[in-house]
Amino acid sequence: MTILRITPTETTELLVPTQREPHADPGDLLAGHLHAPRRGQDSSGPVRGEGPIITLSEPIPADQIDANTPYVIQDAYGRVLNVQDAGSGAWEWAYFGAYNSYWTDVFPLRFSGNPVDKPSSITMQARNWPLHSNGTATSWEYAFWAPSDYGSSYPVMSLSAKAAQLNADGFQTYTLSWNNGGTTMSLCSDSGSWNWAYVSSTHSAAALTFHKFYVQRTKLDSLFSAAWPDASYDLKLNTGDSHYQAVTTSQVMSTYQNSGLAQYNWKANYFDCDDFSYVYKAQSSKDAYAVGPEYGYAVGIIFGTTATSAHAVNVFIDTSGTVQVIEPQNGQIVQGKDWKDRTGAAYSPYFILM
Repeated sequence: MTILRITPTETTELLVPTQREPHADPGDLLAGHLHAPRRGQDSSGPVRGEGPIITLSEPIPADQIDANTPYVIQDAYGRVLNVQDAGSGAWEWAYFGAYNSYWTDVFPLRFSGNPVDKPSSITMQARNWPLHSNGTATSWEYAFWAPSDYGSSYPVMSLSAKAAQLNADGFQTYTLSWNNGGTTMSLCSDSGSWNWAYVSSTHSAAALTFHKFYVQRTKLDSLFSAAWPDASYDLKLNTGDSHYQAVTTSQVMSTYQNSGLAQYNWKANYFDCDDFSYVYKAQSSKDAYAVGPEYGYAVGIIFGTTATSAHAVNVFIDTSGTVQVIEPQNGQIVQGKDWKDRTGAAYSPYFILM
């Protein structure tokens, strides 16, 4: 079949694989995915290093979802709501796939509000794409990610969370449903190691749980070693911390804004680089205190040297497991491996405090 998509600037005709009915086998579009097991296999897929650096929290009750926290949405098959091709196009299909197999397509998802209290959109933060319906038919429609102004024929869905059954581990699951002009349509996905996401008024709703991104304490050293393989550093961790909550760049920038550091200037001897990093770290802890996460944020202080200089900034682990640093004097973010001074000399860390 052929679907005509209308964008604000152009019309694009898309050929859709023939086997795309939600009650039938899916098409072959994901068959060539780099990390995909063959259809029907239960392979856990490749792992990152000694295992996934980023793990998923225990399910979060839907009434605790807030608009300032990124989440992963998981279904009863253990698959998570993904963005096809890592969001590389002008829009992408939504699908559910095994986390360890399709982790390159896993992105932090943010609700516009609490979906128990009121219908809320779900947005892929990396591209600021909300989840759309592929039309307004009241039987079923595919779900896809695109800019919010993609076109009135493809509405952004505001979804409500309702309690469903308990899963095998005793956790509450939920359905997400959209009011399509008076017809209730639930988010669905059929079985398999992966399958397309769609909304339907007649098919069984997916039983969903909501999770946060966690970094295992035991994986931190390997993360930092990978970013700075030639460095010799002293890593200090709170002995009581088993995990840290991974953060998004938008969370990191929010902390920078909350800290007020943009209004401060470097002062020799009494407010220099280490003081900036202390204030930023303290603000990160205050931001965590405001929302009460299970674990503290994966944000720390890092000291490093070049042949001619020394510096202190803040280090954090994002939701992809990447080590990044933020310069608390100006809010600039770079990957840890690219942390350099003004001359282009790379810093080598010697002390990290989480």
